[in-house]
Amino acid sequence: MEEKIFEGLTYLISYPKGFHEDKKYPLVILLHGAGSREETTESLREHICLKKLLERQDKRGYILLAPLCKRGTWNEWMMLLVRLVEKYRGISYIDETRVHLTGYSMGGYGTWALATLYPNWFASAMPICGGGLPGFAMNLVNLPIRAFHGLRDQTVDPIESLQMAKAINLQGGHAELILFPELGHNCFSRAYSDEENYDWLLSFTAPQDRDLTEDPSLSRYGKKSRKNF
Repeated sequence: MEEKIFEGLTYLISYPKGFHEDKKYPLVILLHGAGSREETTESLREHICLKKLLERQDKRGYILLAPLCKRGTWNEWMMLLVRLVEKYRGISYIDETRVHLTGYSMGGYGTWALATLYPNWFASAMPICGGGLPGFAMNLVNLPIRAFHGLRDQTVDPIESLQMAKAINLQGGHAELILFPELGHNCFSRAYSDEENYDWLLSFTAPQDRDLTEDPSLSRYGKKSRKNF
């Protein structure tokens, strides 16, 4: 993976085998957990979640973007993260209708937060053992979401994922929650090991006729603009 810096935000970027700038590729954004929060990317590079995404990259043909949260939480880096995602959405070889967001633990919180702020930027989101703000569930009703949580999680209460999924679905959304009764906080390893989850994550395409100046609630976009909804 290449290591780069954007406006003070360090990140890793990896391209699939046979990458060519004349083609369009889906982009998968991975937000890491607190265990990889440090000044260097060493821990992030060695984390099992990043490795599992890299293992499947060539076969599935996506570009993988993994920013680094050096300290604090993703909330403190959110504006830089937003600008980084905006930058890559505008690159010619990125298919902006196939930008997929996922993260685990602290990155699960970051996934919920970023998706809530800019739901029209993403084709799908997969937050793992995190939580969000149920009061803003309306923003997420048109975004395909598959969340995961271990019921034995002693770090992040599973109720946080449950509250988000329930709030979105009560608003008419389509948030799926997968619970692992026998697993704790490290359920992210199981989630990123399941090939079906990659099938799901990469199966969606966001609407192409979006005005990014519009309200991020996407209230005027219907289900017909997405595949497999």
